[in-house]
Amino acid sequence: MAWTSMHFAIGMGCAGAACGFACLFLRRGWRWLPATMTLGGLWAIVPDAPRLWREDFTWLPFASTLGAKALEEDLHAIGDLFFFHKMLDAQPHEYALHGLILMLLFYNTSIALLMRMEHRQRHSLGNRAWRSHEAELRRSKYPTATPLRFEGREVRSSHLHRAG
Repeated sequence: MAWTSMHFAIGMGCAGAACGFACLFLRRGWRWLPATMTLGGLWAIVPDAPRLWREDFTWLPFASTLGAKALEEDLHAIGDLFFFHKMLDAQPHEYALHGLILMLLFYNTSIALLMRMEHRQRHSLGNRAWRSHEAELRRSKYPTATPLRFEGREVRSSHLHRAG
C-alpha cells in the first residue's frame, strides 16, 4: 500500500503531464501548471479523505458523514479514476519517501520551467520593442513632436498632447 505522499506525487505527475500537453497544444497557459499539479495531487488522495476525517478530524462537523466507511469503500472501488489510486494501493511497498522526493522534483521543475519561459519572453526581440514602446510611437495616429512636461515628468502620450 502506497502512502498518501506517493498518491499525491502520482496525481501531480498525471495532472502536470495533461496540463503540459494542453499548454503545448494551445501555446498558452503555462502559468497554471503548478496550480494544476496541486489540484491533481489533491484529486489523487480523495479516496483517502474519509479515513482522514474518521481518524484525525473527529471533532469537526460532518466528520461522521464524511468519514463513513461505506464512502471510503465506494471511493476505493473506483480508485483508478483518481490517478491510479487502486493500483498504487495494491503495491506491496510503502513509497512515502519516494513520493516526497517526486513532489519536490515536480514542483521545482515546474517553477524552473516557468522561470525559464519568463526569462526567454522578457529577453526576446519582440518584447524589447514592446517594452520601449517604439512600435506604438511609430503607429500612433497623432505622434507627439516633443514630450510634454507634467508635474516635472515627461509625458509621451498622444491623447494628453491633444487635450492640452
